[in-house]
Amino acid sequence: MLRVLLSWALFLPQRLRLALPPPVRHARWKLAFGAQAVYPLVAVLAPACLFLLWLNAFPLRDNNEGLYAEIAREMLASGNYLIPQLNGVPYLEKPPLLYWLAGAAMALCGPAPGAVRLASALPMLALSLGLFQFCRRHLGMAIACYASVALASMVPVTLLAHLVLFDPLLTALFGGSMLCFLHAYLDPRSPAHVQRAGAVLLGLAVLDKGAVALVLALGVAATFLLLMRQRRGWRLLRDPVAPALFLAVVLPWHLLAAVKQDGFAWFFVVNEHLLRFLGRRQPDDFHRGPIWFYLPRLLMMTMPWTPFLLLLARRRPWRERKHAAVVRFCQAALGFPLLFFSLSQAKADYYLMVCAPALALWLALALAQALEQQAQAHTPAQAHTPAHVQARARGLPLATCWGAALATCTVMLVALPDADGRIWAPLPLTLLALAWLALVPVATRSFRALGSTRAREGALLLIVLLTLPLLALLVDRGGDRAARDSSRRIADILLAQAGPERAVFIYRDFEDRFASLPFYLGRPVPVVDSISRDLAFGCTLAPGTACIDHAAFLRRSRAGPVAIAVLAERRAAFVAMAGPGWRSEAVGGKIVFFNAAHENRPGGRARARDGP
Repeated sequence: MLRVLLSWALFLPQRLRLALPPPVRHARWKLAFGAQAVYPLVAVLAPACLFLLWLNAFPLRDNNEGLYAEIAREMLASGNYLIPQLNGVPYLEKPPLLYWLAGAAMALCGPAPGAVRLASALPMLALSLGLFQFCRRHLGMAIACYASVALASMVPVTLLAHLVLFDPLLTALFGGSMLCFLHAYLDPRSPAHVQRAGAVLLGLAVLDKGAVALVLALGVAATFLLLMRQRRGWRLLRDPVAPALFLAVVLPWHLLAAVKQDGFAWFFVVNEHLLRFLGRRQPDDFHRGPIWFYLPRLLMMTMPWTPFLLLLARRRPWRERKHAAVVRFCQAALGFPLLFFSLSQAKADYYLMVCAPALALWLALALAQALEQQAQAHTPAQAHTPAHVQARARGLPLATCWGAALATCTVMLVALPDADGRIWAPLPLTLLALAWLALVPVATRSFRALGSTRAREGALLLIVLLTLPLLALLVDRGGDRAARDSSRRIADILLAQAGPERAVFIYRDFEDRFASLPFYLGRPVPVVDSISRDLAFGCTLAPGTACIDHAAFLRRSRAGPVAIAVLAERRAAFVAMAGPGWRSEAVGGKIVFFNAAHENRPGGRARARDGP
């Protein structure tokens, strides 16, 4: 049954074409379904849909996303674009480029989560289109389409592009810089401004996430040139204008920030770069992991294209020297970041996102070669020759990879709507595994039965189309989880019941719990007895602003109406600290307390409904 459905889906355009009169049929087919028209259309529409849909479908998460969105909001509200401010105090963990872009998006579209996320989504879309343009220039239209679509349809990469994080912007800027470098290497007669544009993009990448971008760029370029063993490539690093442009982009903010902000040199340069890499950053706010931490995450990052990584493991001669050079570059752009981040003591799931463009480019080349070999295997004139038999044998991995990818997408589409705790029970997992094992051979045979390269390309496009509902389900599931304990619901309670005279506070926790609350309230919210590590530097410089002690909070609560957001597990500790006379409203795992005594005064609000 699955084979019949796939056959109809893949050959439906041909069936529609055959229903037309012959003159119209041939003319319209060449115009509408010709490869030169379809490739650019797919390469633009697929990334645009995958990166731009559902940006506003879920609230800001109370982790780094909420922090960065609030910094951009405060920057836009205060007009201080030099020193990033988080909850009213300096925040110097990262440079300001992401905040500048997010603030510009909010200035144009309003303070909505979808507007802030444009600072991640639009650069990734630009990277996909730039990858298409690069491949079209050097590798051909088909490979250009494969690379652009493969990058956009890596579901974890696309999900990260739906969040306000530094890494999507770093990936786009770093990837664009490396494409400029590779273009200059492949075409020595290219204008000098291409390499200089790469230097500007690299400078912007440093303004996004610091010196790690420069280390990665130099490491990848040096590794690639060593692999190529050609002296002429090193000449690309001798252009005096490119470093000058790089410094012109990077130096102004760093120098001005060092003059303006006390402690900048130690905290930003030493603590955030060197000590973080060595695992001695203060305060300790990073994750650790073994040296192989990124290997399983690398496999997960390429979903649903993970089975196609088997094509990269096969050693094969490349038809053109340019293709071999690009593969060497992809190996360097994958290997050096993997080594660098594996050696670093600070680890995060999304750090390896910078490798996604190189993986997409390498996959595109491998897919093009595998499709060419598959086409040779179906040539009727060589039906029984040894070369034909070898070509069919070489075509088996492509069909198997496609079958595994299709089975994975199908199983995930079935499982995700009910992906709660029950799905991890032994019986549901066993049934899903059996379904996957049954689907793989059926899908593999269906792919092998396809008789033309266009049909096989259509089958690959089917994988891309399946990522759209898969992405929608993942966004919906993640959105439900984010909305369940989102600070947006806390903000709704506060905005509905707390007038402008009521002061609002947070008890102890900030990041990972209430990070987005200042964004939704539109103002900083002081933290009582703070244990926040992200606010530690700023609160040390400006005590009594973002962080206050419980004595100051109690004095304020006796003087007038206040409200305070508290985690449910800290309820008993807060009541012991604040004493009686508070009413509460709970939302998920969070509680808002109001000092009821001031609500009963003339002009106050309704009498307390319940005690703590």
